[in-house]
Amino acid sequence: MSALTQEMLLEFSGEEKPQDVRMVVLRGMGLTDAATLALASNLTSVSLSHNSLTALPLPASSLPSLTELNVNYNQLSSLSFLAACPTLHRLFAARNTLTSLAPLEACAELHAVCVSGNSLEDLGGCLAPLKRLTALEELELDGNPCGAHPSYRALCVDAAPALRMLDAEAVLPGERERARQVAKFEGRAVEGGSFYTHSDIQVPVGGSAPRPLRR
Repeated sequence: MSALTQEMLLEFSGEEKPQDVRMVVLRGMGLTDAATLALASNLTSVSLSHNSLTALPLPASSLPSLTELNVNYNQLSSLSFLAACPTLHRLFAARNTLTSLAPLEACAELHAVCVSGNSLEDLGGCLAPLKRLTALEELELDGNPCGAHPSYRALCVDAAPALRMLDAEAVLPGERERARQVAKFEGRAVEGGSFYTHSDIQVPVGGSAPRPLRR
């Protein structure tokens, strides 16, 4: 168990001052605290994967230039730290213990989000913030309990207007319109308290088993 120090940050980035650090890889170091990252205010890319982080206590907007963050394979239960990096483009947070995606709303410029293999149960709760991410093109959500929803893939495709890839599978031509139909029926089912089946609407069903991760 260890905390990231300024000396470690400079050693692994090869820089002499924290404000000069642009990119750093801190993978598999047994880190339990990485709050020192806030000193690297000009950081653009950081990998903290395969550590033992349970939280990232970073002040809001402390990493205004950060565009890529990898926290795969940690023990994070919340994405609240995203308030520190409002211009983030790519987030890799697979294999943690996340239960909510609400903090994603702090990063309106997100293009890619990987949150496979977490503890996300409520599909509707997951999709609500995604609807506000108009630049989101890639999403990996498989391996979560919410993937068991019978209309999982269709509802994900409908929620993210710019989505091109879902769980490493391309969104096919015509799929978005069919997904819209499914989402419309789902909405009516909730409002009316009735159950709708979609056997006449051919939409690929996303599996819940995790796929190989990109990071």
